[in-house]
Amino acid sequence: MPLVFEFLLLGLFGLALFGIFRFLASRLPSNRHYRFGLAVTMISAFLLFWVNGAVGIIGSENNDVNMLYFVVLVVAFFSAVAIRFRPAHMTWIMSLSAAALIMIALVALVGGLGVSGPVWPWDVVWITVFFSGLCLFAAWLFKQAAIRENESSDDTLEASA
Repeated sequence: MPLVFEFLLLGLFGLALFGIFRFLASRLPSNRHYRFGLAVTMISAFLLFWVNGAVGIIGSENNDVNMLYFVVLVVAFFSAVAIRFRPAHMTWIMSLSAAALIMIALVALVGGLGVSGPVWPWDVVWITVFFSGLCLFAAWLFKQAAIRENESSDDTLEASA
């Protein structure tokens, strides 16, 4: 793929994520945990897309197994749209995304996929730890946002009673 096309695709993906973030931040809970969780989610998605597209995570960028990382991004996005980005449900989506990333790495390690990589298997292990950690951190932030949301709704109910 020509380098110009790759940069154009990366730029468009980044702009789309920024647009989605601005749209959601203006219409969804103003909870700081939620917004920070959303930012961590968008940044990790952008970085995963970039790293995987540029050099590949398992072996080279031409290794077909790397497409599984894009599948995780697409499934997480459409799942989030389906649940309307609610904080309690986003906790599950981000936790399951982390589990999916770990499963992809385990399949690659057990199956010997990407052995041609220069620092195999450490590149797969560290990249998986990094991105799974970001997903779990975002899940924790969404969990905190859900707790704050429930506390504020309980306060509203008590005030109206």
